[in-house]
Amino acid sequence: MNITIVSGSQRTNSQSLNVARYLESLSLELFDKANILDLHQLNLPFWNEGVWQQTEEWLQWAPIAEMLKQSDAVVLITPEWHGMATPALKNFLLLTTDEELAHKPVLLVSVSASVNGVYPISELRMTGNKNNHACFLPDHLIFRNVEELLTAEHQCTDQIMHQRNQYTMALLASYAQALAPVYRDMISAGKAFRYGM
Repeated sequence: MNITIVSGSQRTNSQSLNVARYLESLSLELFDKANILDLHQLNLPFWNEGVWQQTEEWLQWAPIAEMLKQSDAVVLITPEWHGMATPALKNFLLLTTDEELAHKPVLLVSVSASVNGVYPISELRMTGNKNNHACFLPDHLIFRNVEELLTAEHQCTDQIMHQRNQYTMALLASYAQALAPVYRDMISAGKAFRYGM
């Protein structure tokens, strides 16, 4: 099984990328291959109709879309900026379609420098999967006080949180195995109903 981990921060060497590296290490115990997409590094243009015509500025999206298609599970990581998910991550979700994410399990993760982090999760649950039909896990992760929680070497300093993270990644892998036949059987059948009500 393959997993794609999306670091949704627009900052260089962000704490979200640190979280992505940490979750990557956990995922390699459960998945055959893990890919990290760093939205800072990718610097995708804001969504426009050119993505439908595959204009030159959108040529970089094709390999990303293909990576997502080959993924059995996805992790979306966002810092909390002013109580919101990042523009880069929201833009990323605008670009994804049912081809990439329908009926695949997606774990939502937020990162906070303090004790916050709930609002981006709520925001993504409300609007993040309408047209791409991603299946958000009931569980999510919030990395609070992240600079104390994770070291620069991507290690978790809190053993209870570490165990929770291991459980949640195992849950994601279990969902990925269970939902694989749903993606296989329903992706074509759902084309007539690809836009959410």
